[in-house]
Amino acid sequence: MTGSVIGENEPVVIAKIESVLFPGLEQRFEAADSEGVTATRYEATLYLKVDADVKGPIKIPRLAAALVDMAWQGNRADDGISLKPEPDHWVISWKKRPAQDATLILQFGSEPLLLEELKPINKTGDGSFYLPAHLATTRGEKIRYEPQTFKNTVGFWAGKNDSAHWTIQLDKPGRFNVAVLQGCGKGQGGSEAQMSFVTADKKSSPTIEFEVVETGHWQNFQWIRLGEVELQQPGEAQIVVSPKKIKKGALMDIRAIHLIRLPDKNR
Repeated sequence: MTGSVIGENEPVVIAKIESVLFPGLEQRFEAADSEGVTATRYEATLYLKVDADVKGPIKIPRLAAALVDMAWQGNRADDGISLKPEPDHWVISWKKRPAQDATLILQFGSEPLLLEELKPINKTGDGSFYLPAHLATTRGEKIRYEPQTFKNTVGFWAGKNDSAHWTIQLDKPGRFNVAVLQGCGKGQGGSEAQMSFVTADKKSSPTIEFEVVETGHWQNFQWIRLGEVELQQPGEAQIVVSPKKIKKGALMDIRAIHLIRLPDKNR
């Protein structure tokens, strides 16, 4: 089934980082420690205290949060700070840094959680589910979440066994209108993909098959309506997106999936 465009994504508003520490409030985050680097976090901010002799780059675990900004504390100059995502970790490097011990501040759109800290996604007020890219777990050789502000997507989708997974908490059965916010480079459209819905009982797993729509650029995201799905078993359910056939270099980029609850048939 070929999807149809139903709208375009809204522009992302980027807030500038505030290089302020909260003494006594930030918590140690040992998972992001490395030699010469001590990590703490508070709300949506990660603080990396970097010893003066650390030249970089440094590695931190892949986090389930979209990046908003990076800067050395108290320094808004262009220090050439960059982040390169790998499937299970991120590499942070810089062109220059303060000479003394310094704190690198990473601000995110939500609390920077480890994948093992994630909980199932709950419904919104109208009973729908919004599944952003940063809450996906990825499995495969190259596929990964890319947190940069100009990406914020599941990308590098080049392997035939690559897949992205989201877990939701379904409180009651229902029908849902399904849409995906996807991008696809020029000349790369036409791949075949599938979205499977594996419910708690593992017995019912409806699947929607769809054709990837070319959008002119991998990060030119457009909402594509895929169809309807009925989920009958309350409890945890997994939404899994995987390729059936990659036509050219890569499948697509996904920034979000939306499951919009439809009215009950008996109402």
